[in-house]
Amino acid sequence: MKANLLGDIRAEFDSKMLDQAFWETADYKTLIDSSDRCVVVGRRGTGKSALVFKLNNYWKKQHKTKVLKIAPEEDQIIGLRDLFCFFGDQFLHIKAGSKLAWRYALYLEIIVLLSNHYKLSKYINKRSISQHILDWKDPRKNISFKIKKKIRSILKNNEKPQTCISELSDRLDLNLLEDIISSALKESQTRIILLADRLDEGYTPDNTGIALVDGFVQSVIDINAKFKDKVLAFVFLRDNIYRAIAQNDQDFSRNIEGQILRLHWDEYNLFNLVCNRLRVVFNSTKEKSLKIWNTYTAGELQNKEGFKTTLRLTLYRPRDILVLLNNAFYYAEKQVRNKIVLSDIENSAKSISECRLNDLHKEYGSIFPSLDIFTKAFIGKNSMLTISEASEILLPVLEKDNYEIKKQQDIAIIENSIQTLQRLYSVGFIGIKDESNSSFIFCHDGKDPSKEISLENKILIHPCYWLALNITQQLLGIEDSEEIYDEYDIEISSISDEQRKKRIGSLLTEVDSIPLGSEGAHVFEDWCLSVIKLIFAGALCNIELHPNKNGLQQRDIVATNLSEVPVWQRIYEDYSSRHIVFEVKNIIDLKAEDYRQINTYLGNNYGSLGFIISRETDNNLRSGKDLNWTRELYFHQKKLVVKLSVQFLKKYLSKLRSPQKHNEANKAINKLIDTYLKKYLIIKSGRFND
Repeated sequence: MKANLLGDIRAEFDSKMLDQAFWETADYKTLIDSSDRCVVVGRRGTGKSALVFKLNNYWKKQHKTKVLKIAPEEDQIIGLRDLFCFFGDQFLHIKAGSKLAWRYALYLEIIVLLSNHYKLSKYINKRSISQHILDWKDPRKNISFKIKKKIRSILKNNEKPQTCISELSDRLDLNLLEDIISSALKESQTRIILLADRLDEGYTPDNTGIALVDGFVQSVIDINAKFKDKVLAFVFLRDNIYRAIAQNDQDFSRNIEGQILRLHWDEYNLFNLVCNRLRVVFNSTKEKSLKIWNTYTAGELQNKEGFKTTLRLTLYRPRDILVLLNNAFYYAEKQVRNKIVLSDIENSAKSISECRLNDLHKEYGSIFPSLDIFTKAFIGKNSMLTISEASEILLPVLEKDNYEIKKQQDIAIIENSIQTLQRLYSVGFIGIKDESNSSFIFCHDGKDPSKEISLENKILIHPCYWLALNITQQLLGIEDSEEIYDEYDIEISSISDEQRKKRIGSLLTEVDSIPLGSEGAHVFEDWCLSVIKLIFAGALCNIELHPNKNGLQQRDIVATNLSEVPVWQRIYEDYSSRHIVFEVKNIIDLKAEDYRQINTYLGNNYGSLGFIISRETDNNLRSGKDLNWTRELYFHQKKLVVKLSVQFLKKYLSKLRSPQKHNEANKAINKLIDTYLKKYLIIKSGRFND
């Protein structure tokens, strides 16, 4: 019995099948015929590495052609990150330095390839670049190590990033290396094919990670332009990395967009891919794919309609269909059959569905941290829902506020269930029904939906996730499955990122227009409530405005302290504050009665620490005013009142534009309390220390 009858889903372990049964798609033929589209983009499992394998084998057989394959390991990409300290922290600078560093590395890889060949080495002018070759030639060292060693040898830590970048080309002798390669290839009549794969290994979606890959992509484009047909360089990228580059690189449309070849699979190509492998496995002499398929299937799986039945459980990717059929044939073999039936597909589909859902969570966890919470809300629900029904399912998730910090802040950014559905649509979890042609439109990889979601729409959870979510509704019929259309060629952007920036930007500008004093008091309270929910999401929960409306003491904002974040655990342990009070004052200068008022609110579950928010521009305590009042409460009432300025709230709200800085406000509160205890609230020589 063979578990992977149709081959391994990992191209590097599937050489036999790729040699004998590779299906030559239009994309493959395009890459052979032209280098006009040198950036190949595809989702996970769309066959990027398989293409690299076949292109490598094809060009190795061509006359006077040498193939150079670059496939960094995870540790190599991660190891390069600390190199970019030379180029500062701006995306533009890191990208520029990365591009030059990668160009140098690729030039030296080409030169060493030629100089190691007994016939071609004579065309390399080694004397003028002997040190470069000597530094690079060690076969025991990987490309990452050699780049870092070279850059560190020519740049100094105390140099300005602009100086490093502006002089990097000259210090690396890029023009000299370029001339030597051009001359060698011309004289030897040799062509170099460069294939770069697996750049997603060790990839991190931050400025450094994106700029590192962006620089590589731009270096490949530059090499194609500089050497014309003498060097054909191709880079294979995953869609989410391509999208990140598109978002961050201001020159994307000018330099990269026109170089893209997007891999797309449809029913025809997937059917022939599968049948080619069946033909090899069973040593069949039948030529027509349909006859091959019908020979090894039975019942409802016969003919192309039966193949469509299997496709509806996939995301139209080679990896999905191969895993599904490998498992199905394994179940059939256990029952001594060489034909698969619908029950074999269904048995296989459950585990695959769970894997697809886990893949979705892993792939988009960095840009949509709360994705797994929202998808799990649909467990046991119908596959097809109205917008109203879907909104009711999502509402309890949006109202709950005790998730872990990163996920809670992500949820806090979302204003309503419609925005949530837009984000679920943007990663392909749900499709939207297009009434004009009765189709369900799906998009993938965080792309912006081409149409707005309205209350009139219906949504469909993608069938590949049904079994993982225990959606018991019958599988789609053949006609229904034809109505599922995966949308690819649409504007690239991240819904999650756009919603975050829009929500934060709106709050930052809104506060400046709120009038001071009683006129804007209620609006300012609402603004503070929204900001506190965002910057302390996951640390505080049940954040409410005037929760004790009928009480004698009407506290402005009260939150429950979860004690799960270090600073709030400290506040609970040191000050017994299970509930946190934020007193909101829409004024610039606080008065003694404002401090005395919050003093009356503290005690019992509220503990002995509270916050007072004002419209001041900083958190500093001023002698003769709030400094004295703070000391009076601390030394005589044993209570600590911490002042928070509106500028403090704006600062840490602004930092949330970067998801990586989700914990900055909590760290700032910890530091602020230390400042009070170490600077403001100490006694020297029996007196308050000013």
